Amino acid sequence: MLREWADSDTPFMRQLFDADDMAANTDIPSPFDADAFLVRIRRRRAQGIIDLAVTRDGGEPLGLVALHVASGVLGYAIGPAHRGRGLASRSLRLMTAFCHDKLGFSRLRLGIVQGNVPSQGVAQSAGYVRGDDALVGRVNGLGQPKLLETWYWTAPVAPGQQ
Repeated sequence: MLREWADSDTPFMRQLFDADDMAANTDIPSPFDADAFLVRIRRRRAQGIIDLAVTRDGGEPLGLVALHVASGVLGYAIGPAHRGRGLASRSLRLMTAFCHDKLGFSRLRLGIVQGNVPSQGVAQSAGYVRGDDALVGRVNGLGQPKLLETWYWTAPVAPGQQ
């Protein structure tokens, strides 16, 4: 289940996002500051970027998914203690279906740090394929330059619309 972030989530955020691999593979800053992260989420919302908490039942956050509404770019991050249970794949599939069914996207995009094999597996399991685009540079949460691979999901063509 995905839901909005709340002030009551701050006690869980450090264990989710204050990890070396999280900062290395995302733009979530390290050292992590939960209060600043909530401010960032609210600022991003005003910019058309929706960050949602990944939960099992609407309760404790286990990670996040994000959508840049104007461009159809998605992102995801699951806390280290909650990985390996399919949460990222299920969350990405859920957001992909929402973006297609409710928002009308026929193509969505991910930017995955080159060499991030677990994230590549998540993308593949949710129906995304690596594009042939040139690698894009970005600064990660540690302030290091990283190269991003672009992955795409394209809506299946309905019979009779080919």
